[in-house]
Amino acid sequence: MKTRLFIYVAAVLLFIIQGCKRNESSKSPAESVNKPAKLGPSSAPSAYGTFQFTNVYSSKVLEVRGDSTLLHPQSNPKNVQQYTNLNWGTGISANQKWYLIQQGTGPITGSTVFLIMNVSSGMLLEAPNGTSGTQLWVDHANGFPSQAWSIHQVTGQSYYYIQNANGLVLTDHASSTSDGAPVTEETLANTTNQYWNLGSITNEAYRDDAVVQFFHRGAVSNTTVAFDEGKSVPLSNGSNNGKVLWITEDSYASSQLQTNGYLYCQFFSYHNSGLLQPSTTNWTSSSTPNITTTSNSGTGVSELEIIKSPGAHDATYSWPGVGVEIGSNVYEYTYESANGSTPANQVVNQIAESTSSTAWGSVTRLTPNGMSGQTKIGYSVGMVKKSSGDTVYVYGAEGTTFNANAIFLARFPTSNPSSWTFWRGHSWATTPDTTSALSGALTIGSGTTTQANTMVSYCNGKYVMIQLDLGYFCDPSSHNVYISTATSPFGPFTAPKMVYTIEDWYNGHIARYYTPAIHAEFNNGHNELLITYCLNYNAAGGSCSTATCFGGNQDPNFYQVKGVRIPYSLIGL
Repeated sequence: MKTRLFIYVAAVLLFIIQGCKRNESSKSPAESVNKPAKLGPSSAPSAYGTFQFTNVYSSKVLEVRGDSTLLHPQSNPKNVQQYTNLNWGTGISANQKWYLIQQGTGPITGSTVFLIMNVSSGMLLEAPNGTSGTQLWVDHANGFPSQAWSIHQVTGQSYYYIQNANGLVLTDHASSTSDGAPVTEETLANTTNQYWNLGSITNEAYRDDAVVQFFHRGAVSNTTVAFDEGKSVPLSNGSNNGKVLWITEDSYASSQLQTNGYLYCQFFSYHNSGLLQPSTTNWTSSSTPNITTTSNSGTGVSELEIIKSPGAHDATYSWPGVGVEIGSNVYEYTYESANGSTPANQVVNQIAESTSSTAWGSVTRLTPNGMSGQTKIGYSVGMVKKSSGDTVYVYGAEGTTFNANAIFLARFPTSNPSSWTFWRGHSWATTPDTTSALSGALTIGSGTTTQANTMVSYCNGKYVMIQLDLGYFCDPSSHNVYISTATSPFGPFTAPKMVYTIEDWYNGHIARYYTPAIHAEFNNGHNELLITYCLNYNAAGGSCSTATCFGGNQDPNFYQVKGVRIPYSLIGL
C-alpha cells in the first residue's frame, strides 16, 4: 500500500505545492479578521510521532468526536471536528491525538507525504472528495490519495497548513470558535483558520486498526469468525517457523454468518479454536486458516474445536489460553468446567503440530502435579519460555477479594512439561501454597495484588504484566489498560501505569471487555508492544440492556479481539 500511495501522490503534490507556495506570503482580505491566537511555537513534523493539531484562529484542537461513532468509519455522520483541548496526560483524550507517519524516506519537506492516524481509533484522516467545504472523516487504511497529506510551514511563521493530495487544506470551517465545529477540506486562502500549530507529545499507545480488521473474518467455509479470547503462540518448528498460532475460546463458526455479514441470533458453536497466521507481518485475515486436530474425531463435534470438552459438549467446556511451543508440540494451559460429579480442573494439553498442512495431530491431556487437581490458583496468567530453552515459567492467580488477585510463579522443564515446581517466596516446592498465607505472591508496585484481568509475558529483556479495569458491569467509570514490568520472573513488578483507555461502545454503552493478552512476537519496526483484549457485547446492570441481537442481526465485531500498540519507551522496555 505504501508504495502505491507514495508514487501516485508524489506527482500530484509537487504540482499543487509549487502553485500554493507562490501564495503563502500573500494576505487575503479575511486575514485582517482572522488574527492569530497567542500559541507557542510549533514542533516540526517528524517521520513517526504523536502530535496534537491546534487551530491558530480558534485555539481548538483537531479531534474525532468522542462518542459511540469514535471507532467506526464515519461517512455519515462525519465526525472530524475541533474541540477544547482535554489532554491532561498519557492515555487521556486519545481522540485528540494523532500520529504523523511519513511515507517513503528522506528529509521532510513540503512535498513529503504523510498519513495522519488517530490514536484512539487507529484510522486515518481522509478528505472524502475534492469539494471545498466538505467535512472530513476517518477511515480504514485504503491506499487512496484521499488519505495522503503534506505539511507546509507558513512563510515567516512557526505554524503550518496541512494539504490533502486533492489540493484542499485542513480548515476550521467558517472560522468558528465553537466546540464541535466541523473541520473541512477547503481551498487554500492563507487565513489563520487554515493554519495549525503542531504540538509534539510523547508517543502514545494507539489502537492498531490493521489488527482489529484482521479479526473481522468473512464467511469462508470451515473457519471461526468471532471469539472471546485471543492468545498467541509463536512457532519455530520446521516450515512453521515464523508462523503464529492464535488460540481462541468460545467461537462462532462461519456457517453462523448471514449474507449481510452479521451473525444469526444464536450461541457460538465451539468452545475453542486455533488460527494459523502465516507470519507476524501478514494481517490479511483470508491468509489465516483454522487448524484442526483429532481431539474431537468421532464425537460429532467439528474438528475446528481443537480441544474437546471434558463431558457433554453442550454442558461442559475446555477453555485453552496461554501456551508455548516445545519441539514439535504446542503446550496449552486449559481450564475444564465441571463434569457431573467431577469438579472443575486445569490441565495442560499437548497438541502435535503438522508442518505440511492445517490438519494437526493428536491432543494429549497432561495433569501436572500441584497444578492439576486444584483450581484455587489458576495458572492461566502467562507462560514464558526462557531464552535458554530449558525452562518454562508459568504465572497463576488466586482471587483474594472482589476484582483482586495475588500472582504466583511456577516452572517446568521443557524436557518434562508434567513436572512442575512452585515458588514459595524463598525456594521452590513441589506444591503451591493454596492456604491463606499466600507465600510466594509476587510484588506489584507497593502491594501484592492485581485486578482480575491480568496477563504476564516477556518482551525486550523484561517481564511485562498487563491489567484491565473491571469491564463486566455497565459503563465503568474507569476503563483503562495498565502495564507493569520487572527485570526478573520473580518480580518485583513496577506500579501499574495507565497507558490506554478502552472506548468500544455497544448499543450506546461501553461494551463488556476482558481477557487481555500480550503478543511480544509482533514487533512492527517501531518498537511497539502489541496487546489485545476481547469484547463480549454489552456489560451487565444499570441502564445496559441484556439484548445483543437487533432486527435478527448480531454483530460479530463485538465478540472479537481488539489490538493496541504501546511504545516500548512509554513503559520502560
